[in-house]
This record gives sequence, C-alpha cells and structure tokens, in this order.
Amino acid sequence: MKNLFLFIFLSVNLAAFSQDTPRCEGSEPTYISRMPGFYISDCRNSDYNDVEFVYWVDGIAKKINKGGKYYRIYYFKNEGETRKFSGAQINQNYNNAILKIKGKVLDTKKTTYFASINGKDVYIQVNTAENSTNTGSYNIEVVEVESMQQDVVVDMEEGIERDGKIALYGILFDVGKSEIKPESTEALKQVIDYLNANPKVNIIVVGHTDNTGTYVGNITLSKARAESIRNYLVTTGKINVSRLMTEGAGQFCPVTTNATEEGRKLNRRVEIVKL
Repeated sequence: MKNLFLFIFLSVNLAAFSQDTPRCEGSEPTYISRMPGFYISDCRNSDYNDVEFVYWVDGIAKKINKGGKYYRIYYFKNEGETRKFSGAQINQNYNNAILKIKGKVLDTKKTTYFASINGKDVYIQVNTAENSTNTGSYNIEVVEVESMQQDVVVDMEEGIERDGKIALYGILFDVGKSEIKPESTEALKQVIDYLNANPKVNIIVVGHTDNTGTYVGNITLSKARAESIRNYLVTTGKINVSRLMTEGAGQFCPVTTNATEEGRKLNRRVEIVKL
C-alpha cells in the first residue's frame, strides 16, 4: 500500500510539473527567459531562416523581413500552475524586459521588438491569445540578424553562357526599400568576379518583384533596386559604369505563382542579363 501511495504521489507530481520536450533542450536563446510555470512543448529552430514579421501600428499593418539564426519556441502552461496570466500580461513582461536593455517596441500591441544583444540585431515577436485572461500557451519567434553561410555555389559564367541570364536570390532588400542589405555582399561579389573575369561583357541588371503593392509602384521599386546594384558594382567593385545598364520589370515576369509565400519569394529576384 505504501509503495502504491508513493507511485500515485510521484505520478501526480510529474503531471503537475511538465518537462520540456527532450529534443528542444537548449532551444531557447540564452538571453530570454520564459514566463514562470510554462514548459517548452515544441521548437523549430534553424541556423538561418528568412522571416517576415507582421505587426500593427495604430491599426495599420507593417511588415519587415529579417534573415539570420532563427528560433521558434512553443510554451504550454504546467498543469499544476495556478497563476492566471493574461495575453496582455505576457506581452507586457516581454515589453518591460526589452525596454530594460534599451530595446524598442515596434508595434502598438506590444508584440514585436528590436534590441541589440551581444553585438547582434535581434528581432522578437511574441504570439499570444490577445484577449485571453488565462493563457494556456504562447510562442515566440526570434531572429538574430546575420548573413547566411553560403553553401551552394552558382557558376555565373556557365549559367549566363547557357541561358543568356541568371537569377540571383542573395541580393536582399527590406520590404518597399531599395537600399541593399549587408547580407548581400557574397552575391554581389559573384557579379563583380564574373565581370572582372569577362572584361568585354556588358550586362543589364534587372530588378523583379512579386505582385504585392501596385503595378506602377513595383516597376519604380524594381528599377531603383537595379540602380542601387549598379552603383554598388561601380563604387565597390570598380566596374566601369559604361558596362552596366539597369531595368525594372516589377511583377511583369514572374517565374511562378504569386499565390503562395514560397512563390512570391522566387519572384522577388535580381537577374543579370548579358548584352
């Protein structure tokens, strides 16, 4: 009987204090703690991911795309946890923690944050049941902005000689912007190396967008991005400007459907066309 009582007691205790999913051990960023009384039910981390954060400022949806080391952590409340945390309380906790380290709150609802941590730009989004008064679960997404390690190499010369052009996906811009992001350096170096190895070749740099936004706006944006790339090739790569033309195709020449995010990512590209 005594052993039976001990078995029941231990079983209740283990059920009351759930353990983190074993495969998610070490999955949390070391600089962020979780809400008390919650355990990790799932995690989806990767060395690099390109993430679109959507948030709201005074009723207007905003979007930013960031790439880098990626964490997504799912938390569930322990069965024995008696405290009731509202969604607003969870968001406010993260809000206060970010402000304490001189970070910024990006949205009105206090769900999306930016901070400089350990020398890196870090973006955090907290997803809760907005109107919940007793939240049973929530999750966070974290991106530590950094350049992706380039493991796949494209032979530009072979591709251009075969097809007359090549599509590049490593030249990146923020949504609606034409300023080249720092993580584009490796892809731009490939263009510079190709032009230096082929001094008689002239090219057209063509910008392409997905169908988000207006047709006219996308034409203007894609042209501005192509011009930014030309300026980079001239100023950083020391390529003679007479070898470079620019064009903006906007959403006019998709390579696949714009109906999915995966398709839109493929349509957002830069093409190098041989003259």
